[in-house]
Amino acid sequence: MSEYDPGQLLAGYRSMTMLTGFVERGGRPAAVKPTIPLMAGEKQYGWFPVDVTGAGRRLAVVTSRRLILGAEEYQLRSVTRLRPRQDDWALALETRGRGTIEISGPWVPWLSVVLCAEMYGAAWPPGYAPVIPGPRRRLRRYETVQ
Repeated sequence: MSEYDPGQLLAGYRSMTMLTGFVERGGRPAAVKPTIPLMAGEKQYGWFPVDVTGAGRRLAVVTSRRLILGAEEYQLRSVTRLRPRQDDWALALETRGRGTIEISGPWVPWLSVVLCAEMYGAAWPPGYAPVIPGPRRRLRRYETVQ
């Protein structure tokens, strides 16, 4: 991951934490202006570079129905399991008939929240409860007036 700009790493992580809170409060990801032809009723959520294990860097496009990685297209209904790895900025997608695909990059944690919101209506897959550090708060000290 050393090829990625530190600003991209920070932006991807920050976007993930903000979207996580929004989805946990019942929100949905916001659609963007499409960059590819969409099916009727389909929404595009974003596009960005990812590293696909065994295939190199690809452009990922995530929609409400598909994940497109370069020339490969995966229907979300064919994904049987998502396994996010926050420490590696990675996501493994287990699919029916096509095996496991692993992607990594600074925007993959955000992408995993988008996919989970579409597939499960939650920020994380069933059985996952990642630890996301909360904002630091300054301790307030109050003086007792007697």
